[in-house]
Amino acid sequence: MSGLFANLTNRTPPGRLQILLTTLGVGAMLITGGIALRNSQDRVAVAAVEGTSTALAPTLTPSTTPTETITPTPSNTPTETPTPTRTPTGTLPPTATPTDTPTPSPSPVPAGTVGLNANGYPTPGTPPATAIPTPAIPIDVPTGVVNILLMGSDKRPDDGGYRTDTLIVVSINKTEGTVNMLSLPRDLFVYIPGWTMARINTADSRGSAVGWPGGGPGLVKETLLYNFGITIHHYARVDFDGFRDIVDILGGVDVPVDCSLTGARLKDTTKRASDFSDYQGWVDYTADENNWIDYTLPVGVHHLDGYSALWYARVREGSSDFDRARRQQQVLRAILTTARNSGVLSVTKAPELWQQYGDLVTTDMGLGNMLQFVPIAADIQPNEIRSFILTPNLLTAWTDPQSGGSVFLPNPGSVEDLVSIAMEPPAQNYVVNNSVTVEVRNGTGTDRLDEVAADRLGTDGLDAIATGKSAESPNQEKTVIYDYTGRQKTSQAVLMQRVLRVADVDVIAQPDPNRQVDYVVILGNNYQSCRSN
Repeated sequence: MSGLFANLTNRTPPGRLQILLTTLGVGAMLITGGIALRNSQDRVAVAAVEGTSTALAPTLTPSTTPTETITPTPSNTPTETPTPTRTPTGTLPPTATPTDTPTPSPSPVPAGTVGLNANGYPTPGTPPATAIPTPAIPIDVPTGVVNILLMGSDKRPDDGGYRTDTLIVVSINKTEGTVNMLSLPRDLFVYIPGWTMARINTADSRGSAVGWPGGGPGLVKETLLYNFGITIHHYARVDFDGFRDIVDILGGVDVPVDCSLTGARLKDTTKRASDFSDYQGWVDYTADENNWIDYTLPVGVHHLDGYSALWYARVREGSSDFDRARRQQQVLRAILTTARNSGVLSVTKAPELWQQYGDLVTTDMGLGNMLQFVPIAADIQPNEIRSFILTPNLLTAWTDPQSGGSVFLPNPGSVEDLVSIAMEPPAQNYVVNNSVTVEVRNGTGTDRLDEVAADRLGTDGLDAIATGKSAESPNQEKTVIYDYTGRQKTSQAVLMQRVLRVADVDVIAQPDPNRQVDYVVILGNNYQSCRSN
């Protein structure tokens, strides 16, 4: 069966965990590999999960080669009081203290950027399915910013037609210690330089097949530069088997699930490709529908093992690729938080571990590049990581006339604005001046729902912390927001109301110059955590 997952034959050595977590960018590789799964229009089964799950379900591969030429149609004022300084009150797990002697840092590998062909590209041998756009204006790269392209392929043994079904650009401001993450849908229909209009997830395998300068990653870099003006300095590609092992080595991660998800899982979730005498045995096993059962992951905070986290990041039943992109970044944040709290982010161990396990990823970075990001990964706070996703309002849904597949065309003028912002991680003073603190209390009967809501607010850029059950309102009818700032309605307050679905009448102004937080949210029984992007 052609659409089955690959790279399942080798387990990840435990020691490589630390080297992968020495940078936020490498942490992002984990989720990139985790959701590197093939698109399926005629899906046999979608993998689902429970606490001990370790296997994934198969998918089928649609054909996407364009041949016809069709042009799409895109279609009373309280007194303001000062903001307090927030003091953490929680207790983190004990952090391991390294005892080994630091090794001098090697020089970083120079950035491997690409340029466009000044003489243009040859006309496609077959007319493209839609008109080829003109090259985008390159986006200026601020001083100190490094853009890392993270890819996850679905390559199977002896398969030259693999797809890069996950693309995340992690933009790291080394000077300011801030990070932006931009997820690009795999079904973006763009110009692949030197080839034709096609899905963006075909660029890697195409570049590898034709010997493009820099190979597959070189062509992906050029594709991003041509279509979006994004300069990529480095790339990394990983598989999802390592992702699962790494999460398991961490002891799992706590993920607040805001939308119930349903899918199928293998009856024997311990099975892996390495358990079979050859790969075909694994193919046959996963193709048998009798080996699958249904599973539902309900709303709440769940401690997920590696497979569980992988499934949560990629399941599409009743969902969309855009929501999947949000969940991918959510799991990445959970991995980073767990790694930081457990003390595995250590510069002192990185050189030794790099030598032992550096072959985990295919990358044009070296140890010196990784060591630059250790302080950022160890110290970064949730509100210093901003998430960006190309959502449907920025794209035009279209059908490729050749394959009949559903794709998305970037809307000129809309995509460029978002991409430009995403490629410029903010300065620390901007983060501080535009941050508000939010305490979320649970006034419902659903256990840990405050954590679910706080995570959702955090994903939208608010500095939110869950504080457990509301002692004064244990059975709150409606969600209420208490505003202690004394300001006119801020953009952050509007955002909170939208995310939590709170009416103006349920926002209560109580200016307090001695406040510990800017806002307090008490969740009511009317709170619906699940919403679309």
